[in-house]
Amino acid sequence: MGPANKFVAEIFGRVRCAVSIIALLSASTGVCSAQGPDAEYQIKAAFLFHFAQLVDWPGDVAGSASQSINLCVLEDEPQRQEIQTMVDGKPLGSRVFHVRVLHQAQESQGCQLFFLSRDMARKQSAILKSLHGMPVLTVGETDSFLSDGGMICFHLDADRIRFDVDLGAAESSHLRISSRLLLLASNVLRGNTQTAEAR
Repeated sequence: MGPANKFVAEIFGRVRCAVSIIALLSASTGVCSAQGPDAEYQIKAAFLFHFAQLVDWPGDVAGSASQSINLCVLEDEPQRQEIQTMVDGKPLGSRVFHVRVLHQAQESQGCQLFFLSRDMARKQSAILKSLHGMPVLTVGETDSFLSDGGMICFHLDADRIRFDVDLGAAESSHLRISSRLLLLASNVLRGNTQTAEAR
């Protein structure tokens, strides 16, 4: 197991999640129990790190001179510190996973992922519009996130963290999501049309 996978396994163990990274890759449940706000965002940080391993960006983005994979958040993101503490600076293959803090979404050049918590709901629609068509994996957690143009949306199901994927939104930004990640999703959609459902 490489350093990146070991790190994700450590996160899941720390928050007493029932699955390790190996189980996450081999099973199709893709769920973990959320035990309070701190544990919830520790788990979500682990998922964000894991998503970066299972998404292919266009060649000019993935093959850039930068040795970083950048998860971007806005400076007023309430969950910023929790996510930074968990994953910033961790190795991801031959690269390093960084949490980059932006003053505004328009500064997103160089971002591979962009996370918006439910606390950013008022800004969500405008931010997603500004990122439309850009090779940035957008991840959020509001009921309207996918309909607003987001790509992956977390949701709670009986206190377990699950996620849905809008494959059409990802493909329109030239991102290729691994079938392993799609198998972990509760639902896979194209636009607003559900095309597949994981267990």
